[in-house]
Amino acid sequence: MHILYLDDDPRMESTLRRIVRRHGHSFEFCTSIQTCKTAVLVLTPDLLLLDLGLGQESGLDLIEWLAITKQRIPVAFLSGYGDDLLDTAQRIAKARGIEVRGLVSKALLANDLMPLLNPHQPLQPLHSPSIAPNYTALSHSEVHNPPFDAELLAERLKAGALEPFFQPIISLVDGRPCGAEVLARLRLADGSLLAARDFIPLAETANLIDPLTQDLFDKIILLRERLQPLDLNFLSVNLSHFTIEEPQAIELLQTLVTGLDGCCRVQVEITETWARNDRQVLRDFAARAQLMGASLAIDDFGTGYASLRNLAELPFNFLKIDLSFVSEMFDSIKAMTVLMAVISFGQRLGLKLIAEGVETEAQRDLLFRAGLDLAQGYLFGRPGSIELLEELCSQSQFYLDNGVILHSLK
Repeated sequence: MHILYLDDDPRMESTLRRIVRRHGHSFEFCTSIQTCKTAVLVLTPDLLLLDLGLGQESGLDLIEWLAITKQRIPVAFLSGYGDDLLDTAQRIAKARGIEVRGLVSKALLANDLMPLLNPHQPLQPLHSPSIAPNYTALSHSEVHNPPFDAELLAERLKAGALEPFFQPIISLVDGRPCGAEVLARLRLADGSLLAARDFIPLAETANLIDPLTQDLFDKIILLRERLQPLDLNFLSVNLSHFTIEEPQAIELLQTLVTGLDGCCRVQVEITETWARNDRQVLRDFAARAQLMGASLAIDDFGTGYASLRNLAELPFNFLKIDLSFVSEMFDSIKAMTVLMAVISFGQRLGLKLIAEGVETEAQRDLLFRAGLDLAQGYLFGRPGSIELLEELCSQSQFYLDNGVILHSLK
């Protein structure tokens, strides 16, 4: 591996050269952005170690140049300014499309640099690429941003093209799939699928959201006999705020609660952003939903504006930690501290916590040790048909060794 290092302090050259060559890599040292740009174009390094503070220049200037010139070279930041600045620089780079492989404090140089230089362990990103909210990442058969209008949506709904997809929610205590989130998909005439984000906003503005929701609930109820053997504790559904604001919202929810009675409980997810709207409407809906036997979850917690007041005023049972907190948990001490504070906060309120966007075993293990109850994400299963949910539930296995998770799902 060929490594290029930019730092305006020439005293760092011998230190870095010794560390890098000890691991069998070649090394080039630059003291200015201009010489570094030339080296990037001539040498095409495998990794760029980048000091942030460069006198009158900044390592961020090089990041800007890398983005503009479309240089696909992964970087690792070195700095003596502390974790906060490293974390901010990483976010700037990622927003510009630059892959960040690591953050290295100069105070801990030898220790922090080792994982990046181990020749027996190929470099990996600090965390898997983030996915879209509500886990609507699409398969090869699904369509992104297709031309679509209200008339075509109405036609597809009339044709029965709406399909419920399920993403499992796993207990981190015993590894059992104890619930699932229901996600709407729309089958087009050519057989491809639309994710919810591509047609739900249109349904809301075209006054089709209530019949769409009713259709989705009816299809879930038709699957009752297949859901029953899975022994799920709950199914989680998302209700549009347009639906919640309507007087018939409770009646609509009641059909699903009644239809799944004796099979599993219904959980209603309310996004944090919506929860800051008309609190009186939401209070009334929440109280009536609880009385009929449904539970409530605040979704995307930490991304909105009125979290604390909503949790104090509304009878939530579950708190879903937004996937952005999970995906960034190993990026910096600050990100980890915020996540732990959210977990502690929810636990002190007596809420069941669900971590969204869990993609790696390292994330799962740390969340388990932090006392988290439930998790959801690609590590356990992508959204899929009832057949896929049945397969996942039948294959789930879980092993513990002194409290450490070793394996979940074959």
